[in-house]
Amino acid sequence: MKKLCIVFPGRRYSYDRSLLYFSSRYLEFLGYEVINLHYDISREVKETEPLEKNIRDAASYTLANTDEIEFEKYDKIVFISKSIGTLVACNLKKYIGDRNKNIYQIMFTPLEGTIPFISNEDLVFCGDKDRFLENPEEKLQRFSNSYIYKGFTHSLEKPGDYKASIKLLEDVMTKVDEYMKKIGD
Repeated sequence: MKKLCIVFPGRRYSYDRSLLYFSSRYLEFLGYEVINLHYDISREVKETEPLEKNIRDAASYTLANTDEIEFEKYDKIVFISKSIGTLVACNLKKYIGDRNKNIYQIMFTPLEGTIPFISNEDLVFCGDKDRFLENPEEKLQRFSNSYIYKGFTHSLEKPGDYKASIKLLEDVMTKVDEYMKKIGD
């Protein structure tokens, strides 16, 4: 079986940060070919561009860097995305369209604009203190695979409580494992 995983980072959340790193490493262990996209901005750089421009730039980068992938040759594709990456991943899934119907998504902290593109098959994580998604309980309640963590921010961290953040990562990875078994891996 030929399987592909594409990692869509956030604006300041690269593929080597915990949520994306461990979930993509796990899929690699399951036999997925992993492609990490590199449109993210370093955490050390002071951001001056509006979020919308970052999204457009990330989408352009993604189209240019996935253009030669023969999506139809894969039996299963998983997109793992964070923040602006959730919107970019949803748009790529839509763009691929009929070329492959076996695309699954694991989304960390989706943006408000991502909500209309989420399907009930997607796995979604966010914190209730996420500044980019107000009232996530209300907006994500219709999706059976959505998890909202009380007191956690857009980075899915609890400020001042690193132990809670580590426990959350363990819980997330347990849910990723369960999801992958559910979709047949």
